[in-house]
Amino acid sequence: MSASFEAFYAAHRLSSARGHVLAQLLESEGGLTPARLAARAGTTPPNMTGVLRSLEREGLVRRRVMSGDRRSQRVLLTAAGRRRVEALLPLMAKRLADLAGTLRPAERRAMLSGARRLWERARTLSAPLPGPDGGLPPRLAGNGRRGRRSR
Repeated sequence: MSASFEAFYAAHRLSSARGHVLAQLLESEGGLTPARLAARAGTTPPNMTGVLRSLEREGLVRRRVMSGDRRSQRVLLTAAGRRRVEALLPLMAKRLADLAGTLRPAERRAMLSGARRLWERARTLSAPLPGPDGGLPPRLAGNGRRGRRSR
């Protein structure tokens, strides 16, 4: 399946990572942070930086600094990026329908049920683990001291 989608994106001069970023941004009018894009793609922020640079060079995305903090950015689709991903959506939908069409109805139901159970378990496993005192770890507790030690 992965090879099939890589081939699809390659035929449209994209990698699956770049295509995924464009699709994620299409759904988000206000843009997304690079860290959020990395989390959604299941990759690291440094890897996402490389993906974003290539999309910027091609004029498909732009970064916008938020609220005067140069470290806080949002990534947005450009008009060219929007056109590109919107042109791919019907082709991707056709490909997915073709793939799903190879399964009998009972197989599709079983696949959907299994995928739903996997998704639910993955969501449970990705929940933050409690800290030593039973609460959220300091980096997730939202205490405003991100990355700083207590004094």
